[in-house]
Amino acid sequence: MTSPIPLPATPAGNGQSASPNGDEFGRVLRASTTGFAVGSRVAQLEAPSFGCMVKAQPVDEREAIYGLIYDMNIDDDPLIRRLILAENPRQSVIEDQRRNRLVPIEMSVLTIGYRRNGQFHHGLPPRPPLNLDPVQLCTDQEETIRFTDRPDYLRLILRTVGGQVPVDQLLVAHILQTYEKRGNDAAWARRTIAALVELLRNDYDLLTVVLELLSQALPGLPEVAELAL
Repeated sequence: MTSPIPLPATPAGNGQSASPNGDEFGRVLRASTTGFAVGSRVAQLEAPSFGCMVKAQPVDEREAIYGLIYDMNIDDDPLIRRLILAENPRQSVIEDQRRNRLVPIEMSVLTIGYRRNGQFHHGLPPRPPLNLDPVQLCTDQEETIRFTDRPDYLRLILRTVGGQVPVDQLLVAHILQTYEKRGNDAAWARRTIAALVELLRNDYDLLTVVLELLSQALPGLPEVAELAL
């Protein structure tokens, strides 16, 4: 585990939400040390997306746990099955079902670090979040900058290669979103891509795919395209 990254206290009104639920889009359904599932209503789906950095943010003094959304799953329920068989169901019924569905929309999150006692750690947390802990989008730029400044957390993404996480797509989505959230920080993108090249030196196939996708997503960084050749 890497050394902690200091996180100075930020007073309310200076980029951080004063309310603990300011960016909440769901709550923890189930969790393990390596990741957690989030349940969300349809009305809360406008902001979260594949690759987003989120955090389980308990209202007590436990660790805030950071992760990336890598899957979004919309299950059926008994009413959905009945509506599928109906001919031309009324739009009002469809909208009502979406607002009042019996099962939540589920998002899978891969843990990439945590915050404890005001410091960031790029490693697995001492304990997972608890059921019904609120989960928030990481929308604060300063928080994103401090967490992603060092690329150590990328190891927690790469350790899932061969599993259920679509690592290549997740890396590209995360890097692109973070690049934009950091204010189109080209220097950060170059450092992060250089770290990926080093980490994936023994997995040429994955590295090639990631670099090709990044060269398309970041056309303003010609050196990425050169690496992909």
